[in-house]
Amino acid sequence: MFLKRYIPLAIVFVVGVTMLASWFIPHSPFDAFEIHATQWFDIIASFAMILGALNLLKIQSSKLIHRKRNWQYSLAAILGFFLTLTFGFILKGGYFLVLKDVGNNPTVVVNELSQELQIDNKIANNVYAIPETGDGIKIKKQYYTQNKAIGFKNRLETVGAVVEVKEVSWGGHLQQNNTYFAWIFKNVFTPLSATMFALLAFFVASASYRAFRVRNLEATILLVAGIIIMIGRVPLGVFITNWIPKTSFFSFLRLEILQEWIYQYPNAAGARAIMIGIGLGIVGTSLRVILGIEKSFLGEK
Repeated sequence: MFLKRYIPLAIVFVVGVTMLASWFIPHSPFDAFEIHATQWFDIIASFAMILGALNLLKIQSSKLIHRKRNWQYSLAAILGFFLTLTFGFILKGGYFLVLKDVGNNPTVVVNELSQELQIDNKIANNVYAIPETGDGIKIKKQYYTQNKAIGFKNRLETVGAVVEVKEVSWGGHLQQNNTYFAWIFKNVFTPLSATMFALLAFFVASASYRAFRVRNLEATILLVAGIIIMIGRVPLGVFITNWIPKTSFFSFLRLEILQEWIYQYPNAAGARAIMIGIGLGIVGTSLRVILGIEKSFLGEK
């Protein structure tokens, strides 16, 4: 009971008070406490990600084994998880060539480079000028498999060039092109994300229809303001009220001006009120957690 309840409460209290004090005491050791605390949070988040991944596998595996409704999606989730894990930690891809020497036939070598990279010969001559250090220069094209890189290497060596095949470093393969991880990110994850965001438009339209239904004065004001902002931000809104001179007394009735006023003043005032409420809520919840009043993180009600 003591270890499960009072020790966690003591840790939360000490860390919470120390973090709070670090905002008001700009002296050592409090001035650097936020940096160290951020690193601790990153470490904890890393373990939380591992636990979340294991929980995902547990839930989806249970659905798959018991053939629950829509178990096919669970199978796709598990396969996608292990495939991404494999491309992230086992298979990298991203083989590239380092040109050490152009040999006795630089024109032929440059021609081969131009055909492979689909660039002009003059650009190839400038880009692939071998530096005097002898380190060579990286050819700006990567291959998924080593065999393709070796194939291009053999073509260059046939015309007298000296070439070396290398592979991207661990970690770098996550962001560079023509690696397996980049392939699954750009060709699977990105289209699926775009699809999800595209579907959000229909949910927003449905929510807007329900929210803008005229039931009372507040809903009417919301409906009118929403219509003015939506129409005023497109060329149609400018065209509708274009007959009102910009220099006249009634220029504020132009939709593009009216929607900007609504956005800058009433909308900003409401947004700031919400942010103030959120801030007060964070302060209240933080104090409840630090003082041990809120014990939901212990599993207690």
